[in-house]
Amino acid sequence: MSGFEVAGLVLGAFPLAISALEKYREVATRLGLFRHIRLQYKKCRDDLEFHRLVFKRNLRHLLLPLVVDDDRIEALLADPGGDSWKEPLVADLLEKRLQDSFELYIEYIEGMDCVMKEIHKELAFDSQPVQTKVNTPKTPTNAAGLKSALGREGRAFQMYRLKFSNGETNRKRLFAELQSYNDKLEKLLDSSDKDTLLVQQRTTATQCAAIDAAICSFWIQARDVFKALASAWNCRCQQHGAKLLLQHRTSKKPEFQVTFTNFTSSKWEIQKTKIAEGNDIVSATMHQSTTLLEHIPLRPHPAHRRHHKTPLKSALRTKGNITTSTTTSTTTVSLLKPLPSITFTSVETTLVHSINQPISNLCTALEKSEGSCCGYLSDDNCRYYVYTMSRESVQVIPSVTLDQILDGGVISQPTRTQRYNVSLILASSFLQLLESPWMTTPFRKTDILFLGDLTKSGVFVLDQPHINRDFSMGPEGTTSESAKRGDNVTDSLDHLGILLLELCFGNVLEKQACRKSWPVGGDEREKAVFDVMAARNWQCQVNEEAGPDYAEAVGWCLGGNRSSQPEKWRRDMLQKVIQPLQRCRDYLAGSLAQTAS
Repeated sequence: MSGFEVAGLVLGAFPLAISALEKYREVATRLGLFRHIRLQYKKCRDDLEFHRLVFKRNLRHLLLPLVVDDDRIEALLADPGGDSWKEPLVADLLEKRLQDSFELYIEYIEGMDCVMKEIHKELAFDSQPVQTKVNTPKTPTNAAGLKSALGREGRAFQMYRLKFSNGETNRKRLFAELQSYNDKLEKLLDSSDKDTLLVQQRTTATQCAAIDAAICSFWIQARDVFKALASAWNCRCQQHGAKLLLQHRTSKKPEFQVTFTNFTSSKWEIQKTKIAEGNDIVSATMHQSTTLLEHIPLRPHPAHRRHHKTPLKSALRTKGNITTSTTTSTTTVSLLKPLPSITFTSVETTLVHSINQPISNLCTALEKSEGSCCGYLSDDNCRYYVYTMSRESVQVIPSVTLDQILDGGVISQPTRTQRYNVSLILASSFLQLLESPWMTTPFRKTDILFLGDLTKSGVFVLDQPHINRDFSMGPEGTTSESAKRGDNVTDSLDHLGILLLELCFGNVLEKQACRKSWPVGGDEREKAVFDVMAARNWQCQVNEEAGPDYAEAVGWCLGGNRSSQPEKWRRDMLQKVIQPLQRCRDYLAGSLAQTAS
């Protein structure tokens, strides 16, 4: 019998004892003896009920993380000793949950089982005269009750009453043991849960730290991907374009989504691609392409039979057909046992070929069919594989800039949730891309594009901002050395802070009274300084409009970053800008979901 089965028996022993006590009370009342044991009876029953509830709660706490269905837990607890307590799977889950505490936990339950047996003995469950009297129908008259009390069974019950009255000390000891076991079960489970929680927290913290470090160094991979794309941009098409999808990243996986456009034959070709680091992809594809071959139980032909044009019969006169795509004709192979016909197509071979094909001309490689691998781009460290996701032909590429949206240039204005989501994406992309060729200058409203939904006229995908980039200058020609200077990072963060303000209120800075109170500025440098001064005045209204998290993010961009060390600004931005914006976005999305439900 497993320890979990014993737990069910212990749980079932409590209601048996309580039920027996109820019967004893009825008999004692019939015999006029209950007044002598009223206090002892009540205390004994209360103690049994208390320890039953505590033990049941301990078992419930034990089962809650293991059994998803609450009804299943209630069914287990309502049927102690039933078949569900005998399932090996549940016992195995308990052992995994308790780990090194499992054996001691079961020992405590077995100890409780022994105590419950002693309690049953103390309550004279094994006394035949007492049990007979308990099961005797109720006597209707007092005279009959008195006669029964003076009879042989009555005298036996009198002895039980005396034993019950004098057994309080022993019952106290047994209930104290139950209390001790219940306390130990609770402490053991609690310590096991705390240990598991600490391990999980440490693992989560380690994973988060690794993800944070990867995101803070993501700009290096972004630079390498840009250089690899620029190296393969060898065509002379004058109207090629590339739009990078900006994303808020929450994993270490380096993946880029780039939309390539080209004007040919009076139409625009729009091709969406995914570019991903390929070590895992190659391994999975190669495994997929060889698995089928490894599991086919073919028997090879003798060399002198392989080129027969007509089927050869085996000794058992059975045969099976196998058709391969390596030749244009069908070859029939004789087998000892018939096998189903299996056709090998060239799909896997083509895919493996594409996986192993370097891209020397990106324009030519993108002519691959939708959903296929175009090959790989390489740099000094790894390979980046290009996959075509979709292809469209349109007369005009519908798009709208963030400047047009904030200035009211579109009919359907973004909601507050959409604006806050774009804020998070832009801030996260700023952290990922600054100092890479993808972002040689700070984000400006006119740089950020939202593409139209090709299936719905006049509708723009407002949760997918893009930026335009040109690879024609080559892999080195677009790198801005000034982007690496600390003062340039500060200026870029000022621009980002203004963008966050405009997305917070859904309006442009130029139309605000706080900006009109400052001079326009004689040149771009002066204008930028006055913009920042006006933005700091406008910043005071953010807390009331969007809450403290959004206000913290804007405040850090518009001045709070000055205290950050130059080599650690990304890490500080992750904590002071990205995480607060994510909390703000998630809180708003959660509130709307609760309202809708």
